[in-house]
Amino acid sequence: MKRNTLALRLLILSSVWVVVTLVVVGVLLILLFRSHVERRFDDFLFDQLKGNIAASEISAGSGGLEMTWNPSNLRFHRPLSGWYWEILENGKLVARSRSLWQHTLDVVDPGIGTGLQHQIFRGPAGMPLRGLVENVTLPDSQASFTFVVAGPVSNIDQDVMEFSKMLLITLTALGVGLVSAVFFQIRIGLRPLSRLQQALAETRLGKTARLPESFPGEVQPVVSELNALLDHNAALLERARTQTANLAHALKNPLTVLTNEARAMEGEQGSLMGEQLKNMTHSVHRYLSRARTAGANRFTGIRIPVGTIAEDLRFSMDHLYKGKALNIHLIGLEEISFYGDAQDLEEMLGNIIDNACKWAKQEVQIRGERDGDKWRVIVEDDGPGIPEGQEAVVIQRGRRLDETIPGSGLGLDIVFDIAMLYGGSLHLERSPLGGVRANLELPAVEEQA
Repeated sequence: MKRNTLALRLLILSSVWVVVTLVVVGVLLILLFRSHVERRFDDFLFDQLKGNIAASEISAGSGGLEMTWNPSNLRFHRPLSGWYWEILENGKLVARSRSLWQHTLDVVDPGIGTGLQHQIFRGPAGMPLRGLVENVTLPDSQASFTFVVAGPVSNIDQDVMEFSKMLLITLTALGVGLVSAVFFQIRIGLRPLSRLQQALAETRLGKTARLPESFPGEVQPVVSELNALLDHNAALLERARTQTANLAHALKNPLTVLTNEARAMEGEQGSLMGEQLKNMTHSVHRYLSRARTAGANRFTGIRIPVGTIAEDLRFSMDHLYKGKALNIHLIGLEEISFYGDAQDLEEMLGNIIDNACKWAKQEVQIRGERDGDKWRVIVEDDGPGIPEGQEAVVIQRGRRLDETIPGSGLGLDIVFDIAMLYGGSLHLERSPLGGVRANLELPAVEEQA
């Protein structure tokens, strides 16, 4: 799971909440269990205490206390076992369990009429004891007898410790299970966002024109807004193309008339007007081309096989340059695709291939290559080539190295502008065939399952 993600934040918050809750629950359970163990411990001591009282009576002969029967549990017989009882008369020992051996218990006299008391005190060997103490006046006696029963606190601590260990294992397993459940719940809950990402990627790659309308209610408003944005961008692009076409049509006839008039004029004035009209025509073509491609962006195009467009252009060039009988070879173009507007791809490849065919003697090679996250179309010809150092001049606005060849000089300049809009580039260099080698490089389309 990546850092700084919504899923990681939710998992951390949920995990902290689970851990804190389980710790609080664990502490409460341990306290409740200790209270339960202490209550059962005290119940056992209470039964032993009442048994001792019931077995005690005043001897008719001596007037002293005697035990008519032995109520002691076996644990009170084992010496120094930690389980003890004793009976005091006015602070003097009159009876005790065998487990005490020769020792006495250091208890505090609760006083007459105070009832049953719980006390914590030290026994033989300094062992912490938990005991019950009660002052009782037996029948036929005016003396007050103190009955004491005690057991080791370590028994309570041991039971609580064993319970705590089992509880720790149980709560740890429960915590791992809850965190795992939260993890899968988050993954399932955020799955619509992954679907949205995939749908956007498919739209970007041109596989679909809009996002599907099948998302949960919490995500659907975002999907609807994204679809509205895609529709708006598509409408803007179509409007820009329509206005560009209208403007080109509106300017074409007036410029043609003015150009014809300038040719009819004699002298320097006619030449000057013709030159200015030529520059104007170049500027109109250039900026109309830029206006048309300005609408192209990475969110309104479709996936277009480059090989299909190149095959159509080869067919057109064979007819256009039929008299030259050119050999136009297409190599490796089937594996690359262009993401964007089909007209932009046709504009770029068409100008490059047309330029190569225009200057080629017999052969034109069009080759496709994939280079990491980019693809490259290389167009080479066996023409005269470009003089060294003039490569950058060729793609300048309206510049041509040979004015005798028909054309406006805008073709490669337009290719350069369109390629830049798509994050690509155009480079010219000398070809091993003798002519020009044009390298058109554009971002590759990433295929997704």
